[in-house]
Amino acid sequence: MKRILFALAALVLIAATTGEVVPELETRGYFIETGSNATEEVVGDAVAEAGFAGGRLYIVVLAEEPPSGATFFSDAVLDELGEGTVLTVAPETVGYASDGGAWSQDQLDAAVDASLSGSSDDDVVSGFVESLTGADIGGGPGPVEQPGSSGGGSGWVWLLVIGGGFLLLFLYLRSRSNRVSSVATAGRLKEFRSAAQAKLDAVANDILEMEDEVRLSENAEVQQHYNSASAKYAEVIDSIDKVSDPEKLLDLTYVLDVAIWELDVAEALLDGKKPPEKPEKPEVKMPTPGPEGPDEPVLRQPQPATYDRRPQRQSSPAGPDLGSILLAILAARGMGGQHHSGGWTGAPTPGGGGLGRMRGGGGRIRGGGRRRG
Repeated sequence: MKRILFALAALVLIAATTGEVVPELETRGYFIETGSNATEEVVGDAVAEAGFAGGRLYIVVLAEEPPSGATFFSDAVLDELGEGTVLTVAPETVGYASDGGAWSQDQLDAAVDASLSGSSDDDVVSGFVESLTGADIGGGPGPVEQPGSSGGGSGWVWLLVIGGGFLLLFLYLRSRSNRVSSVATAGRLKEFRSAAQAKLDAVANDILEMEDEVRLSENAEVQQHYNSASAKYAEVIDSIDKVSDPEKLLDLTYVLDVAIWELDVAEALLDGKKPPEKPEKPEVKMPTPGPEGPDEPVLRQPQPATYDRRPQRQSSPAGPDLGSILLAILAARGMGGQHHSGGWTGAPTPGGGGLGRMRGGGGRIRGGGRRRG
């Protein structure tokens, strides 16, 4: 009986998702999953001490190892939070992701090393924060063991145990499937952000390069297309950080393609060439049951109009590259569920002589290790 109950309890320990973790972090600064042996006293004190030291530290303690380890989980959580440092303590690994604002990578790596030998979750948390801040956190009490019951049980108890076991197994498998889908989505979103950042950089540079030529041309039509391109670019920059749905991201990708087309038209008019045709908006065909319909989302991506751009032009249509990534996200999510997206760094802002130049990447740092305690 004890073995069965232990096995059923193990099934309950299903790793939390970022959707469950982030709201707690935003309100309390930490998340402790049921089943871990961390205490609110120690973890809360650790968050507070980090704040006293001038840093914004979020602590996540999980009862089950996330599929890709603690560092990847911290990275996904930081994508959602946008800034600060996220520490994830899991049964097998410890990992962090940080914007680098409060502590350097050397400091964070040293803190991880100091925490890996902790015998309990509280020890790991206190070791990490004590290394960063020099404060004395102190480990909390370990889990309290409940005395086992003695005596026999009747047959209906066994039926309840077996029935509950099947239910927990079903919930576990369904949750595992959702977590795998969530991890795949997070990876694709990172790929999308990286590719989109490069496209946005290219458009920003083209807008800057063409600014003087457009102004000196005194051609109203050229200036109209140039200003429209700048406005659409600003629309994408202003909206993309607020959008978390892949279909809406696809709409923004089209707005970016129209901005590139507006620059193409302005350039063609300046060079006395025939302007290219405006690109068509891509469409997603939803999956439909039955032999005649697709079983996965299908993206109808019109072939972009060919245009011989100047050699110094950096931007080119974004839809074919970014659309395929978003389609993969839709397929992984089954056109449903939730996912998260991180912030866009270095967005150009209007002012003065035009748009500021974008800088990609940023100071995201990551690290972690396998627990030894």
